[in-house]
Amino acid sequence: MSAGRALRAATLTLVMLAGAGACGGTPTRERTGDQAYAEGRYAAALGEYMAAAKVRSTAGLWAKIGASALHAGELRQSLEAYLHLVDEDPGRRAEAEEGLDGVARAAERQSNEDVLQEVVASLRAVAPERVTGRYALALARQPDADTADLVALLPSALAAAGEPGQVDSLLTRYGQVLQATAGCGQALLQFRAVLRRSRDSSTRAPARQGAADCAFTLGRAADSAGRTEEAALWYAEAARVDSTTSTGRAALLRYGAARLAQGDTLAAAMAFQTVSAGGVADSAGRAAAEQLTTLGTPAPDSVVNREQ
Repeated sequence: MSAGRALRAATLTLVMLAGAGACGGTPTRERTGDQAYAEGRYAAALGEYMAAAKVRSTAGLWAKIGASALHAGELRQSLEAYLHLVDEDPGRRAEAEEGLDGVARAAERQSNEDVLQEVVASLRAVAPERVTGRYALALARQPDADTADLVALLPSALAAAGEPGQVDSLLTRYGQVLQATAGCGQALLQFRAVLRRSRDSSTRAPARQGAADCAFTLGRAADSAGRTEEAALWYAEAARVDSTTSTGRAALLRYGAARLAQGDTLAAAMAFQTVSAGGVADSAGRAAAEQLTTLGTPAPDSVVNREQ
């Protein structure tokens, strides 16, 4: 059943209840609310229902509060009412799901991202299958979205994204949240995908940084485990992304050390020379120059001075 059909069904139910109330003797706040709802006076109906709920809380009353609040544009109040409905009567979960879906659609139409975030979180708890890619995409655009939520939402958001630039941006963000939660093994796949797909420098920059950081992290893990060959490959990947950054220079230095440990002096010297030739006065540059001295290989500046 669609959200529109659910609301029409709720309206019909309320009209019938209003009629029954008219024949039932002394009017109550709830019956007064039913009459107001039937006449399309949703804000008035909501007020009556809320007053009635203070006296006697029932699942049926919370369903009426949810529907009238949604019609009145009180989205957060509608959201809370449908959650109360599930608490009062778990057997009416499907009805609550329809109501929450209606709130999500209204929040999306109004660009009310705060409520949309709340209702999608509620839908994930009540009915995860209803969290569509469209809602996930809207939430993924929020700069302050919760990291744990993004891990769950971004795959759906990616499926709903249409423009290539939007896909690339979401892939980068997915890589970043995976890096912060699941680790670099999965995150690196997302960063690599962006670097393969995009030629836009502003899009590639954060993906390049993420890929270098992750490759370097995986290299250090392999190093710590004594897997020198694997570590060298990870360091090489990190350096290929951009050997001029601090991460790239550190990766080159470690790559040289790994090759030296394997007995490949030439590859090690070339790596150390590349770091030393960067002209950056940092710890990586000094360490590279020391390694070259130990190997008896002149640093690039020394070679230039000799030729002159």
